[in-house]
Amino acid sequence: NLVAYFKVPDVSEMKQSVRKVWERFLNGDQAFRDSQLKMLPVLQDGPWIVQKAVGPGNAPALLGKVVPCQYYFRVDPSTEKSISEVDIHISGSKVASAILNVVRGHTKGLRIAFAFILEGKEVDELPETVLCAFALNKLEIELCQPLPPMPDEEDDDNVGSGMD
Repeated sequence: NLVAYFKVPDVSEMKQSVRKVWERFLNGDQAFRDSQLKMLPVLQDGPWIVQKAVGPGNAPALLGKVVPCQYYFRVDPSTEKSISEVDIHISGSKVASAILNVVRGHTKGLRIAFAFILEGKEVDELPETVLCAFALNKLEIELCQPLPPMPDEEDDDNVGSGMD
């Protein structure tokens, strides 16, 4: 498991093109979101086998078309701030799992960046902008703390919904 946190600017601070795409993403249904969220992995340093598995890093992939994604959106009542979460289930795809297995064996020698982009389809939604990004540098997996157990999510009303 990997958890990464990002701060997305308030919509009033976003460029018009980014705001339009972001608001459509928030208010869209599962199928729409799956057709919009892209990930661009860029291997900056690593062995040849990982370069072949990850690819050249010049074309983002639509995540929801390749791996199952779960979307959670809500407003924290104590702070009035929006909270957005996207769970990407790599194990739900044989191809993605195979790539991860190659990468996992070489993490101590890797420097890899991940950018998340919302696809713009209309002229006024372009150019596409990176929504958030992070990088991993020579990760020592055996030193990582395990995540706490997940609470029972059966009664979560926000699964796949827009912001409340």
